[in-house]
Amino acid sequence: MIRLLKTKKFLFGTGFLIILLTLSILNTVVNDGKIRQVPFIYNEDGTLEKAPPYPPFDVFLFGSDMYGYDMLHTIIEGAKYSIGIVLIVALLRMLLSIVFSYFLFRVPDSIFKGIKAISEPLSFFPQTLIAYFLLVTVVMYTIHGFHHSLWVRALYEFVILVVIALPSLTVQLIEQKRRVWKEEFIESAVTLGGSKRHIYFKHVLPQLYEEWILMFGQQFLQVLTLLVHLGVMLILFGGTITGEGPPSSVTHEWSGLIGLNKRFMLAYEWIVYVPILFFAMTALSVAMINKALSDFFKHKDMVRKNREV
Repeated sequence: MIRLLKTKKFLFGTGFLIILLTLSILNTVVNDGKIRQVPFIYNEDGTLEKAPPYPPFDVFLFGSDMYGYDMLHTIIEGAKYSIGIVLIVALLRMLLSIVFSYFLFRVPDSIFKGIKAISEPLSFFPQTLIAYFLLVTVVMYTIHGFHHSLWVRALYEFVILVVIALPSLTVQLIEQKRRVWKEEFIESAVTLGGSKRHIYFKHVLPQLYEEWILMFGQQFLQVLTLLVHLGVMLILFGGTITGEGPPSSVTHEWSGLIGLNKRFMLAYEWIVYVPILFFAMTALSVAMINKALSDFFKHKDMVRKNREV
């Protein structure tokens, strides 16, 4: 573990995420979630000098949006929603898939082939389209307002984002467990009279938990990408407010900032590029953590094999 904590990739990745989440939570606790805003800048004689949006390195480091809100401050405020949503969805995907695979990995081959035949086509169909058609009627604002409260919309979106990945992920875990179950040491444990539950928890899980940790990072990146796609399609977490003016978001999560501001791409490109930059930095951080963990697990396995020799 000390070797892992000394890895630059691991330190950079975890440091970036921890700092971002800490600042976001502190902004809510200390500053009540408020974001710095400079609507207009006037000269000493009262004439208008500048108006938003302000470019980067002018009034704010990363510029402002159309209403004069600091882009960096907006990103920090929305970090706890963006990263938090992805963490929860990825974790629920893994936990539910592990539970389902526990009950299904010992089914007869004929039943498993049927499960696999059903799940494989779903893995090739874009998750973005599935999520879009299932979410659009719930999260979009109508002339009568939202049909459901915020917590219902959020819970429904959590369920959809988790469920659309369960079939393919569960099958993947089942195949991993069935592969380990065929190993010689498992056959020896069965011969010695070990119960299926004992063999599963004492022999199968220790062989797979490292792969699952890496899979969690992969699911994190997959959910992050999915949220970006939905944001571009104006399917925003918590709901998309539409009406006479431009669409707006209930929260400040990053995919919403991209989707809502993509119309400014040619004129005020920084309004879109800043949330994209932080999405990319978050994805890079998780990829670096996964790479550091992968190298650590390989080194640990190599040390173990050398000791056995």
